[in-house]
Amino acid sequence: MSVVQKGIILTLEGEIDKNGNPTKAKVQSVSAEGTSTLPITIPWYLRGEMGKLEKGTEIAFVVFDDTTGIIVSRIDGNWDGTIENNITIKGNLTVRKDLELGGSIL
Repeated sequence: MSVVQKGIILTLEGEIDKNGNPTKAKVQSVSAEGTSTLPITIPWYLRGEMGKLEKGTEIAFVVFDDTTGIIVSRIDGNWDGTIENNITIKGNLTVRKDLELGGSIL
């Protein structure tokens, strides 16, 4: 049975995504000091500038019976509104507030 746990980021590693961000992290559970997970998945919405994860960041995570796992959230819930550089939108985009765009738009 898998349980959501509180932990601390030890390392950011793994394959690099198209924005240049690591896709995995090793995590130490706060309830099992001295042990760490195998590298678990950092979901796209927590990578790079969006999640600002770094060594020591407190997170919520899950590890499954097969030792794979995923980070669910930052414990502090912080997000400064940054979205990564390379975004592809298929279909319509609706903006309900101001939208600031940088770089070139194709």
